Amino acid sequence: MGMVACSDTRAAEAPAADQARSADEPWFGVMLPPGFEPHALHVISNRPAAPAVVPEGESQYRDLAGDAIQAHLETIVGFSRESEETAEVGEGQIWGRVTGFPSGAKTIEWAVSEFRAAGIADVELQQFDQNEGASIWLPLSWEVRLLGDPAFGEGSADVVLESAMPLSAGDLSEGSLTAPLVYVGTATSAELARIDVRRKVAIQKAIPQGHTVFMRSPVGPRAQDLLDRGAVAVLTIIDLPGNMRARDIGCGGGTCFNIGGRDGRFIESVMDAATAAGTTADIRVEMRLESERFSDLSAANGVAIIPGTSRSDEYVVLNAHADAWFDGAGDNGDGLAVLVALARHFATPGMRQERSIVFVASAGHHSSGLSGPGNFVAMNPEIAEGAVLVVNLEHTAQRNIAPARSLHEDGYREWTMDSHEAPIVAGITNLAPYLEGLVERGIERYGTNFVSGPNTMASGEGGTYRRLGVPVFTTMQGPPMYHTTGEVLEMVSTPGMERMARFMAFFVKEVSG
Repeated sequence: MGMVACSDTRAAEAPAADQARSADEPWFGVMLPPGFEPHALHVISNRPAAPAVVPEGESQYRDLAGDAIQAHLETIVGFSRESEETAEVGEGQIWGRVTGFPSGAKTIEWAVSEFRAAGIADVELQQFDQNEGASIWLPLSWEVRLLGDPAFGEGSADVVLESAMPLSAGDLSEGSLTAPLVYVGTATSAELARIDVRRKVAIQKAIPQGHTVFMRSPVGPRAQDLLDRGAVAVLTIIDLPGNMRARDIGCGGGTCFNIGGRDGRFIESVMDAATAAGTTADIRVEMRLESERFSDLSAANGVAIIPGTSRSDEYVVLNAHADAWFDGAGDNGDGLAVLVALARHFATPGMRQERSIVFVASAGHHSSGLSGPGNFVAMNPEIAEGAVLVVNLEHTAQRNIAPARSLHEDGYREWTMDSHEAPIVAGITNLAPYLEGLVERGIERYGTNFVSGPNTMASGEGGTYRRLGVPVFTTMQGPPMYHTTGEVLEMVSTPGMERMARFMAFFVKEVSG
């Protein structure tokens, strides 16, 4: 079924406790969780994003208009949808634009065709192989099933937690396990002081705040601690909108799954009801997983060069990674769409700059041993030697969301969009005052939602380019939908992509012109 946009007229603050709790009903009368809907928008979206600001003299730049960039994004997400439809990986429970697989190759080939269609003469598809000894672990088929028992109410049949997403196999690489559940809250030492997790599947809860990446540091090590204490597996409830699969936050190699918010709500409610009813029977879970490691893969980067008019041996490099998990509209569909728009813009007659501009649609962001930026640097020594600046476009225009006043029928809180993009961190590795000043001017000129003061952040592709010893400018979001199945087209702001494209065109002209 999945979450759908709905009106705030529903019982906005009806307490979850109003749900019936009866041993005469299945699962104590707790409402069953919704099924998994792969491309659903999991937030309320009744109002459009704030329109882009187009400064005087820029309205003729049609390649930077939101509708043009949106068309690119729809094509990019289409490669992910095809990955799911063809069950490219295993049984199709995971999909995306996967480096080393056809979906990843088609995305890069499309970017190359767009560079050529823009009229850029120097365009290459630069192929490379996976590093020796490297491999990519991928789950092929899995299931997490709560086992029914009359002790939980007559008619309590098994419930499959369809949002389950395996992060690592541990001892479950080619088999199954059945064990009782134990709830550990956020798995702090204080919470675990009186909880025995040995020979049990521990359930911890993660509540992302702002950037989802902030949760990796506390949640991953706590999952590993649970395994070290004797848990046979860890389920992490990701308290996010709807019932999504989330491929993020590891646990060091043991048997770990993430669980969507509404599946997690069901587990918590049933465990609360069992305790209130004085039920002594364990709630048990059965887990199975088939997975595989892939090696000896190959990939390619798409590279286009617009030569400079007077300083052609100096290069400004713009990079956006093309691969993604799931639909990947925000990671990094929006960044790639903006890159293609910028390539078309600078290929327009009269737009050549003094310095050469290099556009890189890179592979391998999510795939071990297939680093697109690393191979680009190795395969293009002249550009590496002459580079003066690198710009990394990564997660640029996902909508911002916040908890809504309204609740689902099962008591799980809904979320809603606001009118702007999620915060964008802007990092410049050398903190150059001139470059920082351009960021400030860009905020005033285009309304880009950059947050934080000057910083040297260069995560993702930006980190690889540090080796060049030149300034690296990275723009990056890490909002709640990041690395989830909820990162669908509707989560990306069309005006936001235009804001970023117009800002980046301005920025590049100031450093290249």
